[in-house]
Amino acid sequence: MNREELIAKGVKCLIENLGYIEAGEFLEEIADNNNEYDDYTEWRRENLFKGMKDEEIIENAIKYSMTNNI
Repeated sequence: MNREELIAKGVKCLIENLGYIEAGEFLEEIADNNNEYDDYTEWRRENLFKGMKDEEIIENAIKYSMTNNI
């Protein structure tokens, strides 16, 4: 398994267990100043939601907000 595959599996695991928002917050917490995750918005666009259509992202956000009373 290469680095990208490992990161993708790890992020998938985080999302499945924490949800999108908490997964992002977790990654932000563990990021250091020289880490590729520092630009969270760019990283999220290129990795966290990679391959997802806008409708899927919105649907997941709505489900999350309803489940978590946001």
